[in-house]
Amino acid sequence: MPNALIHHKPKTGLEAKFSMEFCMAALLLYGKAGLGEFQDEVVNRPEVRSMIERVRFGVHPEAEAAGYNKMTTILEIRLQDGRKISGRADFGKGSPANPMSYDEVAAKFLDCAAFAKWPASKAKALVESVTHLESVRDIRTLTALLS
Repeated sequence: MPNALIHHKPKTGLEAKFSMEFCMAALLLYGKAGLGEFQDEVVNRPEVRSMIERVRFGVHPEAEAAGYNKMTTILEIRLQDGRKISGRADFGKGSPANPMSYDEVAAKFLDCAAFAKWPASKAKALVESVTHLESVRDIRTLTALLS
């Protein structure tokens, strides 16, 4: 990942897509890093710039030893009071080894639809239709929601 995550102090939404520091800052500040966060305006918010400065990204020897077939990620957060919070994941969420649930995929779709300024009612109806895809009598009801 170090070869792809090359923007340590991004200034634009595009650079932020290649910045672990930005991703961590967005997750810590907003609890998510979706399409709405990868915008120039968000990247340049004072609280984001400040948090980016506090994130250190590097290659952990244990993750490197695990090899590229796992994409092991090791995270350590040091709190102001001296406590440490750490975690490890060998496979990213959404990978075949760690798939997203239907509800997680639906939530991601709804977030993307909102970003694209789709009417919320249309997006929710589409999710509901797909939830019951096996019982849809006429596929045209589903395809009409996509137009």
